[in-house]
Amino acid sequence: MASGRTASVDDTHVWYRVEGNGPWLVCLHGFPTSSWDWHQLIPLLTSHYRVLVFDFPGYGLSEKPSARSYSLRRQMDATEALLKLLGVRQFDLLAHDMGASVAGELFYRLEQGLTTLSINSFTMLNAGVYMDLHQPLPTQRLLRTPLVGTLTARLSSYRIFRHQYPQAYAEPDGFDDEHYRQQWSLILNNNGRRTLAKVAGYMKERKRNPERWLGPLHRLDLPFKLIWGKLDSVAVYPIAERICSRNPRAKLLSLEDVAHYPQLECPEKVAAAMVGGAGIDTSP
Repeated sequence: MASGRTASVDDTHVWYRVEGNGPWLVCLHGFPTSSWDWHQLIPLLTSHYRVLVFDFPGYGLSEKPSARSYSLRRQMDATEALLKLLGVRQFDLLAHDMGASVAGELFYRLEQGLTTLSINSFTMLNAGVYMDLHQPLPTQRLLRTPLVGTLTARLSSYRIFRHQYPQAYAEPDGFDDEHYRQQWSLILNNNGRRTLAKVAGYMKERKRNPERWLGPLHRLDLPFKLIWGKLDSVAVYPIAERICSRNPRAKLLSLEDVAHYPQLECPEKVAAAMVGGAGIDTSP
């Protein structure tokens, strides 16, 4: 908290942090965690990039108003407002999980001429962008269900979180209990339990509007990398393979012993791939 600042954008308070020198790198985190997901990666990139991380409204240290919409479009509204406030117009983009669908909204707006932002390159980490392949954890399935989701959020506890969330890692015991408690405390921060089901609604949005966010991703005509943990049981590896089959510009780096969080499980490999351009060319 002390390392960043809070800005008032799109009718809410958003916590953000800027570190490093060089071209801008904007990082979009996933569900249900926060920009804390990037904390091991940031020090490895600051000599190459000016890194911006922030918590989406409803996440982490940002405000979590109960009456706010947490749609993917609204998350992009807040992102764009923050970027404009900070004078960030041209940047490299890194996205994980839910953040990849926010990136999809940005690409849609770029195609439609609805934004003046400019993207140099896009790097995607594990993200369940194809809902027919996405395998959410049991609690995530409940959270996205009407009425049941609200009840699930109210009854959520650290014990349940500690049982399910580690399944997202290839080696759960590689992280101590303090790591899991930090993640849980960020979810609960600012009365997060009351909005947990609302922010989980992005999964239903993905199902209702696949072409809005997948079409621009398939047509993306700029440097595009996928860095994917092959052991992910949530955003499974066939998702990465399908993206590559739909967009021949995509370059894939497969991480054999990594699951859903490459930026936490092997930050050095992620940083090396971003800075050095490592990847497997999947074009025909």
